[in-house]
Amino acid sequence: MNIQTGKTRWLVITALVWIPILITLGGCDGTDIDDDDGYVSGHPAYPQYKNLTIALRVVDPAGRPIGDASVWVDGREDTRKTKSWLQTLGQGWPRTWRNWRANWTSDRYRVVMNYPGDVDEFTIAAGKKGYWSDETRVRISDREPDEIFVRDVLVLEPRPTIYSAQAPDKPDREAEIVGADPDFVREKGREPQITIGDE
Repeated sequence: MNIQTGKTRWLVITALVWIPILITLGGCDGTDIDDDDGYVSGHPAYPQYKNLTIALRVVDPAGRPIGDASVWVDGREDTRKTKSWLQTLGQGWPRTWRNWRANWTSDRYRVVMNYPGDVDEFTIAAGKKGYWSDETRVRISDREPDEIFVRDVLVLEPRPTIYSAQAPDKPDREAEIVGADPDFVREKGREPQITIGDE
């Protein structure tokens, strides 16, 4: 056999072995996490959903309830406004929260957990014409139970007719969250319809 033919054959075989390997490596970015939503493909336990039941007390600085205020959950305006009176939380709410009073509640939201250790953080805000808005942060991890209750008090301060563009400083805070009581059962037909986070 000719030495030149042997070298050529060796180069062709080497190329045939290495080209698919290089193409495969070039297509990988070194992670299993999808850049769009953090989903780990092929993980049998994910995505997971955490159902939220939210209670807000939207009031003025004197503690009087403010009716007809808009509420935004994760930047999306809810179709329902606050009531001008406070209702007591009763059956179906965590036992430690019963007798707490709210003027806006919702069980329409859920968060999606896409991979182990995932954490979703979003804001809930309230506002009304003639008032400065107020907001709170909500932080949900994949370690939370499937049914979660969220509550906070949002204080809307009156905004003078002539005002600066700067809103009053408000403390950065997180809403209180607790898991559902062991005997909690969500009513049939009351499954959340709005998902927070990327699916």
